[in-house]
Amino acid sequence: MTNGREEQIQIKTASILDKTDWRRTIHKCLEACVMAEGTMGYPRRVNSLDAAVSARYPGFDAKSKIESEKRKLKTKWERIANNWIEENPTQWAYPWIKWAKTTDWRMKYSKELFEFIKDLLAKKRILLWGVRQTPGGIQMADSE
Repeated sequence: MTNGREEQIQIKTASILDKTDWRRTIHKCLEACVMAEGTMGYPRRVNSLDAAVSARYPGFDAKSKIESEKRKLKTKWERIANNWIEENPTQWAYPWIKWAKTTDWRMKYSKELFEFIKDLLAKKRILLWGVRQTPGGIQMADSE
């Protein structure tokens, strides 16, 4: 038989652990993206970062912000691809040119998405690593 006080203590402890775990996961994914920049595995690393960050955290809906940015970027890069194909219809017939162009566009899309996620995390101060509580100072207001 447990009382309500013990349950509250367990919930608080779990939430601190959850916070620490997702923060570590995000940092590992960020480091993997930085290390893989310019390689063929970079888009996969950015997708992993997207999966790690996309959640509805208390007071911060990262998932909807990232999804809306992904839609904007996809539209932008599809428009660029379609314009290039219209301007160079014969070049698109060669498979190696098609592969090189789509790879280049995928890398640029991934770079823009990575920069957006990194800036989003920096705005929310999620990039700070370490202690649960910052000694001294005052609470910074959100810019939004």
